[in-house]
Amino acid sequence: MMEFRINKASEFPIYQQLKEQIKYFILGAELAHGDRLPSPKDLAAVLCINRNTVIAAYKELESEGLIEMKHGQGTYVAEEIPRIPDVQRRQALLNLAQETIQRARELGFSAEDLFTVVFGQAILGFDQQNGFDKIVFVECNRHDIEYYSQELEREIGIAVEGCLLADLNTRAGSEASGGFGFAVTTFSHVEAVKSILEPYGKEVIAVMAVPQIKTLFQIGQLEQGTRVGLVCATEEGAQRMETSLKSAGLTNVVLRHAGLNHEPSLRELLQSVDVVVSSRAVIDRIRTMVPEKIRVLEYINALDQAGISMIKQYLAPQVVQP
Repeated sequence: MMEFRINKASEFPIYQQLKEQIKYFILGAELAHGDRLPSPKDLAAVLCINRNTVIAAYKELESEGLIEMKHGQGTYVAEEIPRIPDVQRRQALLNLAQETIQRARELGFSAEDLFTVVFGQAILGFDQQNGFDKIVFVECNRHDIEYYSQELEREIGIAVEGCLLADLNTRAGSEASGGFGFAVTTFSHVEAVKSILEPYGKEVIAVMAVPQIKTLFQIGQLEQGTRVGLVCATEEGAQRMETSLKSAGLTNVVLRHAGLNHEPSLRELLQSVDVVVSSRAVIDRIRTMVPEKIRVLEYINALDQAGISMIKQYLAPQVVQP
């Protein structure tokens, strides 16, 4: 298996670190046409990261024509990929990169700082000077929309309006010529949001929603073997909660999940756990359903700071300092 490296201490998103490494291996001919890549599950296990993070990296590489994700067969390096520079030209590019990194260090910047700037200029189009004065945050339920929109607005300092995913088609059509600069959403909805907005020329930036430290601390303080039920509006949402908590390394509890959309399974879960952790969208309803002896905790997600930093970098050229 190709050796990949992930720096979890970096503010640069993990999916982007993985994507750029795979791209480097392909363009450097270390991964050849038709080579099979590890499955998202296997690669996530090796790197100790979330499977969805690997999927996000693979999907972007597929959109760039570098890999092919074949349903039921696996993921492969594309048979026809963008032109690969010859050895001499590639070496010249490597030399340029090394010289630039050295120069950045002499000026007091890290290689990571340099990468962020280059990524912003080359990929996010900082030189376009869009002059954004409003962005839209897209989510699937109103509770999360309100919470995330307010959080993001505080962080970036411009207006953030929330929009339900179910309403996005209508809004995009009515505001095709303007209305907002770009959209932000979480990784679980990024493909759906892109499919709606990209035909209108709208950029979409995906950020990770991760459990707040308070949530992790409360669960981490529970006794070994505590049975914890995770509840969300839907089974899929509860499954994502479980994946996030497992990725955070919580090993002291036994996790189960259920969605409010399947009441028989939910009632069975509530009778077999010691603690319930509920999303903010349904916590009031859940409190009326649980037996008195069961403690109810609120599952609070926060937007990943690396994602917020990327949005700030995207906006930076548009901000006029007083």
